[in-house]
Amino acid sequence: GSHRAGELASMVRSFLATARAHLHNMTVNFGRTCMPWGPRRSLFAGGTGALFVVPGLVMFAHDPGAPHAAAYLAAFAAQAVFSVMSDYVMTGRNSVWHGVDRWYASGMTVFMMWFAHSALSPAHVFLAAPPLFCLYKSKDAILRNDFPAFANWHGWWHVTAVAAASHCVDLANGGGGLVARAVGRLEL
Repeated sequence: GSHRAGELASMVRSFLATARAHLHNMTVNFGRTCMPWGPRRSLFAGGTGALFVVPGLVMFAHDPGAPHAAAYLAAFAAQAVFSVMSDYVMTGRNSVWHGVDRWYASGMTVFMMWFAHSALSPAHVFLAAPPLFCLYKSKDAILRNDFPAFANWHGWWHVTAVAAASHCVDLANGGGGLVARAVGRLEL
């Protein structure tokens, strides 16, 4: 009883602290680093941001002549650049890239949740849960000054967000999604 209630209260406090820190870093600390360990790089945490171009490539591959396909490719390519610049090139140092990435990534997350809902179904919005959990764990690791946990969870935030967005874009364009594509490759 009371032990479980205490654990739940602790989880809620942790989540609220993480959300407050994110909002603070998007506004007051727009161009400031939030890395307590300074300019320490992780190729997994920072380099995986380059993968954000993939959902744009999936959209473009489905209909290269469509104006919206080029726009999606440009939007996701921009996300890839902002992510790598913030999370790898300028990590641990104050830079406008951090604020740009925080705002753009937040906007793209909301946009992809809307896309999943409108192009597929309300249930597809829940594909955002694994990436958002990884993001939460990476932000929590920053607050706990735990670089290895941050590097792990932030890299997985990128990988799972790219997988979810690519899956939704593929399904919305008549593809079978990532699972069907992976199984199809295995059958070759």
